[in-house]
Amino acid sequence: MHTHVTTGCSLLATGLACTIVGTGCNNPAYYPGATRLVVRAADIAAAAEDGAANANPTVGAYVQGEYWLDFRNPTDAELAALRPPGSTPMEQDPWVRRDELTISVPWTLTNDSDQPLRAWVTLDGATEFYDYNPIAGFGAAGGEEDEEVQFPSLLGFTPIMLEPHEVREGEFREDDLREAMYDLDAVTRFCAGPLAVLNHRHEADPIGTDAVPSDAVLAGAVMLRLTLGASAPASLEYAVRLRESEGIIFDSARDARRYETMPELYVLPSAAAAMAGGSTGADMAVCDDGGSSG
Repeated sequence: MHTHVTTGCSLLATGLACTIVGTGCNNPAYYPGATRLVVRAADIAAAAEDGAANANPTVGAYVQGEYWLDFRNPTDAELAALRPPGSTPMEQDPWVRRDELTISVPWTLTNDSDQPLRAWVTLDGATEFYDYNPIAGFGAAGGEEDEEVQFPSLLGFTPIMLEPHEVREGEFREDDLREAMYDLDAVTRFCAGPLAVLNHRHEADPIGTDAVPSDAVLAGAVMLRLTLGASAPASLEYAVRLRESEGIIFDSARDARRYETMPELYVLPSAAAAMAGGSTGADMAVCDDGGSSG
């Protein structure tokens, strides 16, 4: 299910509910999550089966929701200037820029069971170039399970312990999302190693980011993916807080078309492939050292 986010003005015309801080279309604006994510007892039982599609060795049984942000469509001339003929994504500039987006995601996690549980609330996503999904992507590199590496999510890759029926509130803050967008583009488009860049902020420790040119225009997120993993029945509600900027967000009163993006899936390398410095052989985006080749 794709739920799209537009500006505060035009969102109301889509029939989705939202709360605007202040009056008119002043920013910031809050948008409801695409759906309430729920891990049920049946999901946990299914995840225990061999080859289960909803199981991950780290987070266990999980569900995911994708939240697509809407942007105005560039003109042919604007797009041609960003993507010269024959260029690769690494050589191109994005239409949706990290420095034009300010996003945060508040969430509420509920233990729906009568027992303590361990839960995970993670955030990943996609730029207009590549899609990073380490939870569902585990095993896609084609190696044996003991050769696979569970790469961390962009945000939230830490377990949360809840007592029976406990409710926990949290937030991926604006500075968190700003760093996540840097890491997302660095890993997928510029071939930075996920384990090198995802465990610290690049301003404090630039390790692993030498592949990113100093003058690079970094891509912003076009989609946010929330994952809920849980050892017992649980649910997650979330919202997207977006500060409008420079008219890049789609406005139905102004724009005839949305920017249609088709990000290519980034494939996580197996441990063997990463150590050998070779391709995983998968028919998806992959660098020689585990990133995206374009």
